[in-house]
Amino acid sequence: MFTTKNLLILIGRHALIAISAVVVTLIVTWILSQQIIRLSDDVLKNRHLASALEKRTEIFTAIKRDTDFIGTNDALIERAFIPSDNILDFVATLESLALKNGLTESFHFDNPTPSTISAPFPLATVAYSNTLSGNVANFSSYLKDFEQLHYFTKIENLSISSSGASGWDGTATMSFRASIQTNATQ
Repeated sequence: MFTTKNLLILIGRHALIAISAVVVTLIVTWILSQQIIRLSDDVLKNRHLASALEKRTEIFTAIKRDTDFIGTNDALIERAFIPSDNILDFVATLESLALKNGLTESFHFDNPTPSTISAPFPLATVAYSNTLSGNVANFSSYLKDFEQLHYFTKIENLSISSSGASGWDGTATMSFRASIQTNATQ
C-alpha cells in the first residue's frame, strides 16, 4: 500500500542513495584532484631539474672548452715568471733579439726588490737598463719583437740619441730603463 510512511521511506532511501553518490563522487574527485596536483608538481620539479641540469651541462661544457683553450698556457704563464735569482733565460732572449735585429747591446740589472703587485705567490721586480747601438728602423723591429715576449716586463723610459748628419737614419744609441716581474726566490 501507498502510505505516507512508505512514501517517506522511499524518498529517504532515494535521497540516501543520491547523497551517497554525491559524497562518493566528491571523494573520488578530491582524490583525483590531489593526484593531478601531485603529478603536475612532479612534472614541474622534473622540468626545473632538467633545466638546471641543462644549465650545469652548459657551464661544464664552457669550462671544459676554456680549459682546452688554456691547455698548456698555464706552463707558459709559469715560465713568464722566471726566478729572480736566475734571469739567464731572459738575458739570452734579449741578446737573441738584438742579434736578430742587427743591434749591439749592453745591459745592467739591479737587485730584485719585492713587488707591489699582489699575487698568489711572491713576486719580485728586477729593474734593468739596456743600451743598444744601431739604426732606428732596426730598433723599431727590436721593440716589436720585445713586445711579443712572454715575460711580464715593462719599459719605463726610452731615449734615442744620434750624433751624425744623417740623424736617426744612421747609427744611433737607444737606451731604455725597464723592469721585469719575477718569481721571488728565498
